[in-house]
Amino acid sequence: MLLRTQRLVLPAVRYVGEDVVRGRRVYLVLVLTALATIQSVIALRGDDATSNGSGAAFLVGLLLLSAPLCRSWLEEDVELGLAAWWFQKPIRPFDLYVTRLCALLIWSLLLALAVTLASTPGALISGRPLAGAIRHLLGLGWIPPLLVVLSFLGSGLGARNSALFAYGLLLAGFAVPGFADAVWLGQGYEVVKLLCPPAWAALAASEALAAGDLRLALASLRPVACYTLVGVLLGVGLASRVTSQLGRQD
Repeated sequence: MLLRTQRLVLPAVRYVGEDVVRGRRVYLVLVLTALATIQSVIALRGDDATSNGSGAAFLVGLLLLSAPLCRSWLEEDVELGLAAWWFQKPIRPFDLYVTRLCALLIWSLLLALAVTLASTPGALISGRPLAGAIRHLLGLGWIPPLLVVLSFLGSGLGARNSALFAYGLLLAGFAVPGFADAVWLGQGYEVVKLLCPPAWAALAASEALAAGDLRLALASLRPVACYTLVGVLLGVGLASRVTSQLGRQD
């Protein structure tokens, strides 16, 4: 079963590339070009705000480039009849959606690398060849994969706009620490922390990377990795409902 699934990953990568990336290549190129320009301008300023500005631009670039991959895949398969077409072939829902999610994760990592490469001109101008861009990649590169997983999960949960679901949860995760200071939730705060992505780990990882402690940075991102893994398992589990949804439509 595992070998069968592995054989399907490469066709799934090609499918996502044709269906998503190729159709939006102009958008992707424009975003990367704008990011490279902004990073260069920030580096030319050379003031104390350079690092913060570069990190903010890197984050915005990741959010913008992840958007095309955050689609309501399960809902589209049901409403457009694609799932019925897929299942006429000798393929099971598990194989289809595990490989689809693997392909989305691979493309999300490639886009994160593209953002890093677009940031290299600014890094060269600032006199920090690749160091700043690599630090941002290690500290923030988990965002595209997490957005893809949350979007896939939201589609499985029946969200009409799974991209809005994913971005909303991510931004809520960033806002959780400040929200706790503004509103007293008592024990409810632990529930909110459990449901929202542990985006606060990015700050701890960035601080560790700035201090040159790679091991501590990776350890700080462990909650993000666990949250993403749980999202993958839940998303694939919910994807098995596609066949029952097709039956109700019939």
